[in-house]
Amino acid sequence: MDNKLINMDYLLIIAEKLVMLRKREGFKDQKAVVLPQIVQNEMRTSLLTRLLFVTDIGFYPTAQYHYRKRDSGCEQNILIYCIDGCGTIETGSWRKKVGKNQFFIIPASSPHAYWADETEPWTIYWVHFTGENSESFFSKDFQVYDLSSDENSRNDRRTRLFDEIIQTLMMGYSAENLEYSSVCLWYLLGSFKYITQFERIRSFRQNDIIEKSIIYMQNHIDKRISLADMAGHCGLSVSQFSLIFKRKTMRTPMEYFNDLRIQNACRLLDFSMLSIKEISSQLDFEDQFYFSRVFKKTMSVSPLNYRQRKKG
Repeated sequence: MDNKLINMDYLLIIAEKLVMLRKREGFKDQKAVVLPQIVQNEMRTSLLTRLLFVTDIGFYPTAQYHYRKRDSGCEQNILIYCIDGCGTIETGSWRKKVGKNQFFIIPASSPHAYWADETEPWTIYWVHFTGENSESFFSKDFQVYDLSSDENSRNDRRTRLFDEIIQTLMMGYSAENLEYSSVCLWYLLGSFKYITQFERIRSFRQNDIIEKSIIYMQNHIDKRISLADMAGHCGLSVSQFSLIFKRKTMRTPMEYFNDLRIQNACRLLDFSMLSIKEISSQLDFEDQFYFSRVFKKTMSVSPLNYRQRKKG
């Protein structure tokens, strides 16, 4: 049977049920904020918001009979994040089911329709966004993307970001609220664009050789470890490990380890009263003079000058 006929039949059923039930607009416990046009115009000219900002945002729980169809598309880009149930997205001849822990982004001006499943209606967070840099966050091709559902997914953080933007805008349209919502939106959209990096913050993937070796370096930051120690920890030969590591990081393993040690030295110089000699000893450098040479090579200043420099 023609998919378009199925779609029309489904829409007719929804329309009939809406009439029969005399269902009022909206969904129980929904949240939504639509910015007035005059506010949107202000955001287009503000230095802090014009690159990326929210125009509409909301949360629809168990959104039975939810349906939107825009033959000419929408002026803004639309992101819909399904946290439960399921629904469907359609554009032209392309149609895709959307389920829990999946999302899609509809570029501005793209004709589309989407709707909740009749038996398992979706629960969704959604946001309309625009700005000079808004197109940097998605592909022009329609796709439904999967998010992890394991303990490292940080999906709870995503939903909190949605709620934070909604609550901020519900407090009114002061310049501070608008700017803060824009900053939050960068982070929110970044969590959907850079999924691996977002999830990696909670737990490094132990099967990744590079990340496994970096964790090993961090755990031995106060010790002298060799290239052979690192390679052995990853179950590789020295030559294999060195080649893989440099190909991915553009640094040799020992250069990377020294960078981490100097980074730690900077923290100790900034936030402790330890002497330079004590710091060099704590990080297991041969002596403070060797430590000073390595530090200056990396930071372009001596440890003493670094400590005296004003920061922040």
